[in-house]
Amino acid sequence: MEDKLITLKNYETMVEAMFDQEILKENNIESTLNNENAVELLPMFSEINDGLRLVVFEQDFEKAIKVLEEYESAVDKAEETAI
Repeated sequence: MEDKLITLKNYETMVEAMFDQEILKENNIESTLNNENAVELLPMFSEINDGLRLVVFEQDFEKAIKVLEEYESAVDKAEETAI
């Protein structure tokens, strides 16, 4: 069986992409960034193309989505309680 890479999420900034990539890494999910050099050198490239893409192996896709959603939910709850 071939390991297929698929796009998990698109980003406009490197910081956002690297943050999510680190969350996945902490949860033992391998990922990589595509188009990072093009977006850094030519920011308008993100508007022309899909921008910066975080890709994962197809078999990890559902788990990766769940991990990022759970993290975002926890952040939202923390912000609500801080208000």
